[in-house]
Amino acid sequence: MTLRFPPREIRIRRHALDKLLLYAARCPVEIGGLGSVVEDAEGLLISDLFLLAQKVSASDTELDPQALFDFLGRLVAEGQDVAGVRVWWHSHADMELIWSETDCATIGGLPGDFWVALLVNRRGEVACRLDAFAPRRQTWDLPLVEVLDGARRDPETLRASIDREILEKVRAYAVVHDVIGSEGIEGMLTEYPIPLTLEPTSGQRTPGDATQGK
Repeated sequence: MTLRFPPREIRIRRHALDKLLLYAARCPVEIGGLGSVVEDAEGLLISDLFLLAQKVSASDTELDPQALFDFLGRLVAEGQDVAGVRVWWHSHADMELIWSETDCATIGGLPGDFWVALLVNRRGEVACRLDAFAPRRQTWDLPLVEVLDGARRDPETLRASIDREILEKVRAYAVVHDVIGSEGIEGMLTEYPIPLTLEPTSGQRTPGDATQGK
């Protein structure tokens, strides 16, 4: 994929944006995944987003390496271009949209010449950036523009589908930093699984509120 840098914007199909906002809104803790990008005459277009199996906490996500391998293998088996997987997306739950050091380190460790990164929260706010790694490292904060892709899917059907996907693929856990009264293991990180409850989200924004439209 040959890209002219920097593009004036990143476009995203309506269905992909609907999924992004629902992933963030329906999951009470951080969540993340990947996505596909295609290049056309107007630049870069995010065509779809994917949720992979992962462990999540109130402030962290960890993708399952085997799930990533299986995902890429499935794309190859379906005849799709793995090189088009150039989107990394991540929810900050109820926090502000500020790229953390962990976010930047994750983006910096991704393979390939460039990646689009999306940061989203449960209020429906979205931040978008483009990172190029060759011929030199550059980063641009860019507007995310929604592209209509036909009739919108039934929102309740899509929400139910997203809920099933989250419950199937996301394992939530809590982290205890100190175990009081346990000499010898005090200060060690300890984690234990917790139930993941998908609560109704009040005041959820629509895609048109989060981005520009086209």
